[in-house]
Amino acid sequence: MEYKVERIFDGICHLGEGPLWNPSEKKLYWTDIFNKRIWMFDPASGESSIFWEGPLMVGGFAFTPHGSMVLCAEKDVLLLEGGRTKTLFHIEMAENEYFNDITTDPMGRILAGTLTRGGGTGSLYRIEKGKSPARILEGISCSNGMTFSPDLKRFFHTNTGKCLVTSYSYDAATGDISDPVTFYQGRKEDGFPDGLTMDSEGYIWQAFWGSYEVRRLSPAGIVAGRIKVPAKQPSSVMFGGGNLDWLYITSACQGATNLQTGMDEKEGVFLGGNVYRCKTGTKGRPEWPANFD
Repeated sequence: MEYKVERIFDGICHLGEGPLWNPSEKKLYWTDIFNKRIWMFDPASGESSIFWEGPLMVGGFAFTPHGSMVLCAEKDVLLLEGGRTKTLFHIEMAENEYFNDITTDPMGRILAGTLTRGGGTGSLYRIEKGKSPARILEGISCSNGMTFSPDLKRFFHTNTGKCLVTSYSYDAATGDISDPVTFYQGRKEDGFPDGLTMDSEGYIWQAFWGSYEVRRLSPAGIVAGRIKVPAKQPSSVMFGGGNLDWLYITSACQGATNLQTGMDEKEGVFLGGNVYRCKTGTKGRPEWPANFD
C-alpha cells in the first residue's frame, strides 16, 4: 500500500519529538527538544504556534485530566499550569543524561526514559503521584518509544542504540514489568527504531531514524507496511484527528550542516525538522492522562 504523506508544519525542528494528540482541544502538540520549545498544531486552522518556551529541554510530556501538562525536562519532572511550572521530582542522573521519551499507563503513571549524550547508557523510570521515582530498567542505549498491547498485558520498550524493541509482561495494578521477550531486532543499516504508537488492531507504527520510513509492525514483530517520509530522520509518530485516523510524524535535523534548512549539505540530503501526517487506513487509541493534578 502506498501512503500519501502531507506536510503540516514547514518550520525546522532541531529535534522534533514526542507528538501527542489532545482529544479535548483537538490539537496536536510536540516538543523540539534542543530548541526548548513545545509546539501546537490546530488542524481546524492549519496553523502551528509555539505553546511553551523555557530554559529546559523537554524530552516528553503528558496531559493531565484537568488540562495541565507534566513535562519531563532534562532531570526534572515539572507540572505546567497557567504558564508556570512546579517541580514534582528531581532525579539524580549522570551529567549528560536527560529525559528523552515518555508514555503514560492506564493508571496515570508516567514511564520516562533517558539517554546519555556523548556516550554512556540511559534508564527507564516509573513515576507516579505520591511515590518516589523508581528505576525499572538500566543500561539502555537511548530509551525511546513505548506502548502497551490492546489487552494491557504487554509493555513494549525501544532501545534505539541496539535497534531493539522488547516486550515485557505488565502488571497494571503495580506498574511492574517482567519477563522480557525480543519483539523486534533490527540492523543499524536499516535505520534505528525510534518513537512508536499502537493502532486499534494491535499493530505498532514506528519511526525509523535514518531510513526515510515509518514502519508498521505486526503483533509478531514482522514489518507489515512502510510509509515513505520525505525526511531522512523521522523521529516519532502519534494518531490524531477527530477519529484518530491521521498518523502524525515528527522529524529532526539533528546533525545537519544547516540547522535552519535541515539540509546536510555534505551529503545533499534533507535530514528533517518538519511534521507530517497521513491516513493509514487504521485508527489509533487515546493516550491515557497523567494522574498528577
